[in-house]
Amino acid sequence: MHLYERLGIDCLQYLRGMFALAILDTVEGILFVARDRMGIKPLYYYYNNGLFVAASEIKALLRHPAVPRSLNHASLDSYLTLRYVPGPDCLLHGVKKFPAANYMYYKNGNIQFKRYWTPPVAESSEMSDGEALDRFGELFNEATRIRMISERPVGLFLSGGLDSTAIAASVRRNFDKPMKTFSVGFGWKGDELSAAAATARKLGFEHHEVLCRPQDTALLPEIAWHLDEPLGDAIVLPMYLLARAASQEVTVVQSGEGADEMLGGYFMHKVVRWADLYSRFVPGLLHKGGVMALAGAMPAKFLNLLFDYPGDLGESGKLRLLELLSSFKNAGPKEHYTKVIALFTRADKLRLLRPDTLKLLEDESLPVEKARLKRLSLSELLALQFDHWLPDDILCKLDKLTMAHSLEGRVPFMDHVLVEFLLSLPPRQKLTLFSNKVILRRWLKANAHPEMASKKKIPFYIPLEQYLSQEPLKSLIGDYLSEERIGRAGIFNPNEVARLRRLSAGHGVLASKQLFSLLMFEMWREKFLGA
Repeated sequence: MHLYERLGIDCLQYLRGMFALAILDTVEGILFVARDRMGIKPLYYYYNNGLFVAASEIKALLRHPAVPRSLNHASLDSYLTLRYVPGPDCLLHGVKKFPAANYMYYKNGNIQFKRYWTPPVAESSEMSDGEALDRFGELFNEATRIRMISERPVGLFLSGGLDSTAIAASVRRNFDKPMKTFSVGFGWKGDELSAAAATARKLGFEHHEVLCRPQDTALLPEIAWHLDEPLGDAIVLPMYLLARAASQEVTVVQSGEGADEMLGGYFMHKVVRWADLYSRFVPGLLHKGGVMALAGAMPAKFLNLLFDYPGDLGESGKLRLLELLSSFKNAGPKEHYTKVIALFTRADKLRLLRPDTLKLLEDESLPVEKARLKRLSLSELLALQFDHWLPDDILCKLDKLTMAHSLEGRVPFMDHVLVEFLLSLPPRQKLTLFSNKVILRRWLKANAHPEMASKKKIPFYIPLEQYLSQEPLKSLIGDYLSEERIGRAGIFNPNEVARLRRLSAGHGVLASKQLFSLLMFEMWREKFLGA
């Protein structure tokens, strides 16, 4: 408040971390509202005919009688594509997500938005590799140290992977006191519970483990309520269990969200980079007559070997891969990025949605512009994630599922000073053809964790296909996605939903993910639309 009194809107330049704030300035006669640069803390609003209503939860907005409870079909279209709803819209008509890195004035019934921070994408090679490593260490240690400031106990989410191990190592260097760490797993041989426990022992931390079991899927309706909007990613279940367990011991946790996004840690980053190289250097005849023919003839079980994901690609996944390959020669990085993360394609949605619902959707058949086909630098590609992937999916999940248990989740990799530095680094410090998170691996190697430097990324695999055939998830599917219930809602084609239910039984991970996303939507719809 005192900073705002002194500097007005310029106070935002001096804030570091996560926030969503509203200040009623009775001197100037304005309402000043702002959200942090990354969109870590959620903020929603409704504006109509001079009425402005804002809250950190959609549930709170709905307590106002003026806020309608009607479905935004354009956002439903986006949800089916992405498994989350990208801002600024929501699944409710008229409700908006307050954009990250923006502030707003409300005066005399009018609102005006302005962006105060943009992720920089100018890559520099002025620093030597050694200088870059030293600077990274300074900023990373500072980011974790700042996020230890608390009057209540602070703990760490520790997965056993690079990101959380780096946070734990940094905290250990700065704070010579016992810490509590928390991990979640599934009891299968590929999860990283043992690696997390070993890291905790090495650092002298008190470690706690949580097992996610098939019976825990009974919590999904409760999770749907806390999320405010559906998130069709099964990771919400183990994250909810992890946050619940941590809240019994600490009030604040540091977590590794954002590291993959800033350092090219996802498989999709590799695919987009490979697609860019492929589109530029592989001749069209070889593409059609060689690569496509070979991929089409190869059984799905052999294609599984190309991916580091434990689940089965299945025939539906193979078809999606062929579709992606077919677009490599006539699309640019932005299109590749969208296709890689898409859950339901346009063809899928034409089968899934009722004709009257389809009429309400926005037309996606936009002409391809030359600007969309241009090459992107790695930093430009990573910066795409600030539009909605980070604030509306990755960071939203963490905030909603921790705050459901009154636990505060803090994300040092999303410190904006560190983010600006990482985006400025040349690609060789982040993602190469054969490695990712390069500078983070080098930092771990130099800080007593050499075994992590060459550690392969292990996907956080939820055995969703198994859960779907077991109780209580089997009954939840049968209840929420029954032919009668789907028919009564009038949004989806009951026959197509029934086909997905049959397909998800042992026919690959894609159909299982699609079915789970529909379940989360139907749970949300009944809770928030009252239908």
